[in-house]
Amino acid sequence: MLDAKVGGNPLPLEPFVNWLDQHGRLKFSGLADQLHAEIPELGAADPDTLEALRASIVSHLPGMRATFMGSNPDPHLPKPAQDFAYLMARSNIPLSAVLRSYELGHAAIWNEFTSHLRKQQSWTVARRAEALESGSIRLFEYMQSMTGETITTYNRARDSLMRATNSRRNEIVRAVLSGNGGVRELRELFGYRIDEVHIGYVAWSVDPMKHEEVSELARRELLGFARQHVSVTTDSSVIHGWFTPCKNSTFDDLAAVSLPRTIRLTLGSPRRGIRGFHHTHREALSCVDLTALHTPAPTRFPDVAVTVLATQDREMAARFVDDHLGALRSHEDGERLIKTLRHYMDAHASPTRCGQRLGIHPNTVTQRVQRAETILGRHLDPASLALRLALDLERTMELE
Repeated sequence: MLDAKVGGNPLPLEPFVNWLDQHGRLKFSGLADQLHAEIPELGAADPDTLEALRASIVSHLPGMRATFMGSNPDPHLPKPAQDFAYLMARSNIPLSAVLRSYELGHAAIWNEFTSHLRKQQSWTVARRAEALESGSIRLFEYMQSMTGETITTYNRARDSLMRATNSRRNEIVRAVLSGNGGVRELRELFGYRIDEVHIGYVAWSVDPMKHEEVSELARRELLGFARQHVSVTTDSSVIHGWFTPCKNSTFDDLAAVSLPRTIRLTLGSPRRGIRGFHHTHREALSCVDLTALHTPAPTRFPDVAVTVLATQDREMAARFVDDHLGALRSHEDGERLIKTLRHYMDAHASPTRCGQRLGIHPNTVTQRVQRAETILGRHLDPASLALRLALDLERTMELE
């Protein structure tokens, strides 16, 4: 009898090895057809997938046999299995489908072996039970090791492909933005037409742990609004993207979108054609410094355009704010009074609506406005563009 040793204890694994020697190649080859038929993603893939899957499964025979003999304590993924993982990554087959093939394959191999073990009539029940237990452990360890290496191989291939794709997409987008071509490549390689209406956006995460997820999160948030979409990732894990809105009201609808807590999003105005592609991108970029630290909705360029223009010279903007709000900013109660003034202006000088926003009595709103006027030494005109702009600029300076 062939014995394998684990930790110095002999384990009777002869039936595994005998079964593999007698039926392994035929069973493993047939298993490929079964998995190809049962896993939809594999069945819908390129026709070459079946043969690559077959080669991958059969390539496990030597390593599995050595494992059952106890001479393969550190198995490695066979080359054909590595090639299959790379093929799946390149073909954009989800990792879950690849892992499903290992799960179903494991179950199929185990069912075949237990059926073979039942035929060992000369063996005692105790001996068959021991072989069943030992074989189960060894097969599980082997499949777990192979699954882990497959995940690593697949992810390495996906990362490499994504870097290459993003690098090429970055190159094309830079060419479009600089006016040096790229329009045809953007359409042919990424399916994005430049003669449409575009909304440019910038997305990023305030949580460093979520940087790698920004692209997918942004894509998911915009999915229902976009007829076509393209994005690139900068070195700082910030996403620059463009999409064509599904309908005329899309830009207005985006104002009401509630973003995930860690995501920030700025939007340029809808613009058409190659010039629009460039202009909406610049508008989205210009909004980045004005985006509040805790905002549940996207920051749209038209909503902050005056502030953007006024902050082109930061030093002059700071002096402007100081001229209009300096005494209030330095006052011990200034933060609360300035916040009240912002809501008061947004509520069109209505103490009632302002009080509802702040959760205070309208009389309290009136008292705070009057106190702010006393501190500043002048009447505050709700229709004053200068006052509204000073309040908006003061808020951006809080973020710096």
